[in-house]
Amino acid sequence: MGVSKIAILTSGGDCQAMNATINIITRVATFRKLKVMGILQGYKGLYENKFFPLSLADVENISSYGGTILKTSRFPQFQNENVLDKCVQNLKANHIDVLIVVGGDGSYHGAQLLRDRGVNIIAIPATIDNDLRYTDKCLGFDTAVNNVCNYVENVKQTMQAMDRGVVFEVMGRYCGDIALYSASATACDIVAVPEKPMSEQELLEKVKHHLSTKKTPPTIVVAEKLFDIVSLADKLTQQTGVQFRYSIVGYTQRGGSPSVEDKTLAMQFGVRAVELAEKGIFNCAIGIKGKDVFEIPLDQALNADYSFNYELLSLFYLLNSDK
Repeated sequence: MGVSKIAILTSGGDCQAMNATINIITRVATFRKLKVMGILQGYKGLYENKFFPLSLADVENISSYGGTILKTSRFPQFQNENVLDKCVQNLKANHIDVLIVVGGDGSYHGAQLLRDRGVNIIAIPATIDNDLRYTDKCLGFDTAVNNVCNYVENVKQTMQAMDRGVVFEVMGRYCGDIALYSASATACDIVAVPEKPMSEQELLEKVKHHLSTKKTPPTIVVAEKLFDIVSLADKLTQQTGVQFRYSIVGYTQRGGSPSVEDKTLAMQFGVRAVELAEKGIFNCAIGIKGKDVFEIPLDQALNADYSFNYELLSLFYLLNSDK
C-alpha cells in the first residue's frame, strides 16, 4: 500500500533550519499529492494527540525564522510503555503512514522506540551540537557557529581594548565541534574540548605560557560541561595578575535566521525525506557526506563510529604554538 499521509514533528532542542525543513517537506509532499500533518510540541504533542493539517499557507515565508512553528519540548515520560502505546494509537487514529522526526540524538532514540512498535520512521538530523556522527553536518550547526563567531568577535574587541582576557563557554552537550570551529574561525588563543580534555591546571599553564610569550591577555573558548567558567575566570585573574572576564554565549547560538548552508541542507534533507516516503523506504536516518545525501538504517546512525576533526584541532594549536 502506498503512502498517502505523512506527519512531521520537531523534538528536543530547537535549532535553525527546522522551519526551513518543515517548509520543504510540506511543499514537496503537497505538490506530490500527499497529505501532511504537523504535530505540536514533539513527542509530548504526539502523546497528547496535537495533530493538525499543514498547508502551503502555513509554511509560507517560515524558512528564514529560527525555532520551529511546530514547537518542541523535552518529554522524558516518552519512554513509559503506556505513553508509547498511546502515541502509536494516535498515529493510527490519524491515519499516518510515516512519521518524519526532525531532531538530535534523543529524538532519534525516541524514534527507535516507535519503530520497534511498527511505526514507519524517517529521521532528519537537526542539532546545533553536531553530535550525530554518522553525518558530516546536522541542521543548525553552521548557523550556530556563525552566531558564536559574531558574538566572540564583538566581545573580543572590547576585551582587547581593555587589556583583559576572556573565557567563552559555548554549547555542544558532550561534543566540541562548536567550540573548535568558532575558536578557529575567530583566531582565539586557547580552546578546550571534551574530545581532548585538559585539566584546569593544564589550561592555566597554557594561559601563563601565552602571557609570557605574547604579552597580551588570551581569548579562550571552552565547551560546556568542562569547567565552572565563573570560578575559572576568577582563578585566572588571581594566578596571573591579569584581569579575566567570562561570557556564557547561551541561547543566542540556537536562534536567528539559518545560514545559506543550513537552508540548502534543509532543502536536500526535506526533498530526500519525501522521496523515501514515496518509495516506501522507512526506519532510516538521512545524512550527508561531502556533497552526497544518503540514508542509513536508524540503528546504524545511532551506533556510528565517533568522529572528531582532530586535524583541525592540531592546526589550531600549530597556529598558536608560538604564543
